[in-house]
Amino acid sequence: MSTLSVHLSPCQHLYLIGMKSSRIQHCHLWWILEVLVKRAEFWVKELALSNVHFMFANAAVSFKQLVSTYPGPLALVSILCPDPHFKKRHHKRRVVQTPLVNSILTRLMPEGKVFIQSDVVEVAEDMRKQFDEESGVLQHIDTVDPSVLCDNEGWLLNNPMGIRTEREIHAELEGAKIYRRLYQKRKGY
Repeated sequence: MSTLSVHLSPCQHLYLIGMKSSRIQHCHLWWILEVLVKRAEFWVKELALSNVHFMFANAAVSFKQLVSTYPGPLALVSILCPDPHFKKRHHKRRVVQTPLVNSILTRLMPEGKVFIQSDVVEVAEDMRKQFDEESGVLQHIDTVDPSVLCDNEGWLLNNPMGIRTEREIHAELEGAKIYRRLYQKRKGY
């Protein structure tokens, strides 16, 4: 059975074009904006991608139930530039909350990875805080692989996935910094 990669992103559906030429053999499940599902499904059909599926759902609510139905191991979860919900009273709507983190960690295979990325420092720091709190289960990739380069604050200097998202490209063209962290689940968990 193929491993599962889950990508939580509001609208990174064109990222799959890069997957077409990559050697990634996982089954990919994407949570994206509802209005983009049809367009994404069109691209999947056009590119003949049998291992990529899109859906609209509230990941914070549905992740555990939906991922638990997949028969293979969960190898990767990426959270790419989620909606920042800038107003303080809307922070509770941010996708990375304790229940989602717990669901990810419960299902993630040993040595599985969690990749987070945002061009909004407040969102990136919030996601980082949530996953850093799980240091007993997760370790930052630079402690596993010293060749991974980070800045002096621990943010990855390069995208470890090898495929850039539309948001990432746009933000970098505008001169924004992309904040990235990659975690690996410890063996034995």
